[in-house]
Amino acid sequence: MVEAQALALQDYRVNVSASGIVKAQTQTNLVAEVSGKVLEISPNFQDGGYFDKGAPLLKLDADNYANAITIAAGDLAQKQLALEEQQAQAQLAQRDWNLLDSSKNRPQSDLAARRPHIAAAQAAIAAAEAKLQQEKLNLSRTRITAPYSGRVQEKRVEVGQYVTPGTVLGVIYATDAVEVHLPLSLAQYDLLGMPEAFRDKAADPAAMPAVEFRPSNGNRSDVWQGQVVRSSAALDEKSRQISVIAQIDQPFIAREGVSAPLRIGQYLNANIAGKLFNNVYILPSAAVRQGKEILLLRDGKVAVQPINVVWNAEKEVVFQTDTDLKGQRVITTPLPLATEGQAVQVAGEKKPQAKPADPPQESKP
Repeated sequence: MVEAQALALQDYRVNVSASGIVKAQTQTNLVAEVSGKVLEISPNFQDGGYFDKGAPLLKLDADNYANAITIAAGDLAQKQLALEEQQAQAQLAQRDWNLLDSSKNRPQSDLAARRPHIAAAQAAIAAAEAKLQQEKLNLSRTRITAPYSGRVQEKRVEVGQYVTPGTVLGVIYATDAVEVHLPLSLAQYDLLGMPEAFRDKAADPAAMPAVEFRPSNGNRSDVWQGQVVRSSAALDEKSRQISVIAQIDQPFIAREGVSAPLRIGQYLNANIAGKLFNNVYILPSAAVRQGKEILLLRDGKVAVQPINVVWNAEKEVVFQTDTDLKGQRVITTPLPLATEGQAVQVAGEKKPQAKPADPPQESKP
């Protein structure tokens, strides 16, 4: 007693399963560029807080830098006055020279002596202007603003703390997109049919496979849609695997079907859309014997049919054959010992009745 189903040609999209950890696409150590005491911290600059691009995050004591600007501005004014004095003396020397008889070939001693002093005064002004601009830049750096819209991963300072240049104030990351690195075997990678990127030829983004993500634990009904954007440049030396990098856009915006935002370091299961096989047959795994043949049902008997398996999924097998099997019935009940021509009966179907023999005819005397 067996079960059977009719075969039909179908198109089949391979889905490659993988898993990986969520990583920030853009992550930054927020570093102090000037010294000072922390006076203010934005309410958004807390672990897990969100902020917009250009939003103020911290404020340092700026009194020293405001005073430095005043001093630099005074020094610049003195340098400008010195230049004006040198230029005035040069003008007097030029006037005196013009009054003399040029035929006497008298040297321009006074005018020539002024030129180095003027050049030095001009150089001093340039240095003073640069100093003033630097002090203004230092003053602006006492207010730390967000370089992009993002989220605070870690805050490392408190109000009243004195910081110096190079002190890490916190760790932030952009919220416009995150990445998930998905390690695959070479066989799995080949099934994706990904376009390759060369030095002189970029890969077509539109040809990259789509990815569906689900959490490995917690609320498994949450689903995020992403897309593979590139592959790693090298194989892992130990596992001999290659990683593809998938991107999820705007993962922190509330949307239907998602109960919680993604978190950096979260483990996700991925389902990657791979190659599309056209005109193939699909059967439950139990219906394929020894991974290379199926059992057809012909006139109530078993017919062994070799097949060419193109993909083994978890619960189904995709295969092709050189023979057209469309519409033929295949036995889906496992029969590991069945042989060619063995009689079987399909469950729920009546066994064909044998045609009764004709009654014997009486002989006439």
